[in-house]
Amino acid sequence: MLESHDSINFYRNLPSIPSFSEATEGRLHADVPSDWWIVIADVIGSTKAIETGAYKNVNTVGVACIAAVVNVDRTIDLPFIFGGDGATFAVPNTLREPVIVALRAAQKLARESFGLDLRVGLIQVSELIKENYWVKLGKVRMSQYITQPVLSGRGWEEAERRVKALNGHGIIRVNEFEGEINGSFEGFECRWQNVPSFQDHKLSLLVTAISAEADVNFATYQRVLHTIQSIYGDVAQYHPLRETRMQLTFNPRQLSHEWRVRSAHLNIKKRIAYFLNLLFLNAAGRYIFSRKLDTKAVNWSQYKSDLVENSDFRKFDGMLRMVIDGKNTQAAALQSYLESEYRQGKLVYGMYKSREALLTCIVESYNGKHLHFVDGSDGGYALAAKALKQRMSLALSPA
Repeated sequence: MLESHDSINFYRNLPSIPSFSEATEGRLHADVPSDWWIVIADVIGSTKAIETGAYKNVNTVGVACIAAVVNVDRTIDLPFIFGGDGATFAVPNTLREPVIVALRAAQKLARESFGLDLRVGLIQVSELIKENYWVKLGKVRMSQYITQPVLSGRGWEEAERRVKALNGHGIIRVNEFEGEINGSFEGFECRWQNVPSFQDHKLSLLVTAISAEADVNFATYQRVLHTIQSIYGDVAQYHPLRETRMQLTFNPRQLSHEWRVRSAHLNIKKRIAYFLNLLFLNAAGRYIFSRKLDTKAVNWSQYKSDLVENSDFRKFDGMLRMVIDGKNTQAAALQSYLESEYRQGKLVYGMYKSREALLTCIVESYNGKHLHFVDGSDGGYALAAKALKQRMSLALSPA
């Protein structure tokens, strides 16, 4: 049976929620069509890789797999969330096979260019619904050009659990050696210096509410957001990026990540040419940005402010994820609050302090349609997740 036009364009047609706080309430979320597929991609052994200093490699592979999926068909809007060491997607049934083919290319890239194994699995929404795992999402407007999905329902969590389990039922597993490989990483960019803390640190924060009641969990997230605002002030005060502090890099190690993603399929001469062109583009960019110049094609004077606005420094995928710039005293106050909620059995959390934020980008257009993925340096999200899992195991263990 052919997939309906309404189903294919489900995410595009979903009304935008105007504020992040409203988006985490859940009341404006819609059921994902039952014929859609949830896709989970994550780097196997990411924590160990990060602990050996390969955090940027892990981060790069996570964003590269997003590029591979969104490039399958740019005419269809797909929801995705970057998780630091991978990503979560929802895709219509009509794109299932081409998405699998593209993700095989991401697995090959991860293995050959970064020495990492990218695990990928899919499960159809209907499989989760029939076992009473609900799968919902909304989208929040970040800017004129960019929206971000917000996920709710235990189906997302159950999908991830099954993909990571050895015998997760209902899962289609993706293996680069078992079929066609064809993927594009067009738009993947990694050209910015790491952004140092404006105060004491960049805090990678993960919070998951653990009540069996959805409404109770949404209320918990609202209290957490309110507490963050009361401790840190408004968003501009704790945003990890600022227009005046964004600088293009000439560091070969930093530029090598884009180079390895975008030129992996080229011969050696073209690979060298790609890297030299990167240096030229960043030199030209430095000049243009320093003088706030515009061209006929691009309003470069607006690009940095758009970059800050289009960054995913906070997101919600059934878990609150944030990168916050702040002081040690503020982090201590937030941890005190979260620890109290944790001891009352309301939530589980993980935190990790980094000196810098790192930035990885997907650019469709330099005039506004570009998205920037933020993580703490040293692997902030992955190390915060390690702390969260430790607390989760203690919360679930018998007294």
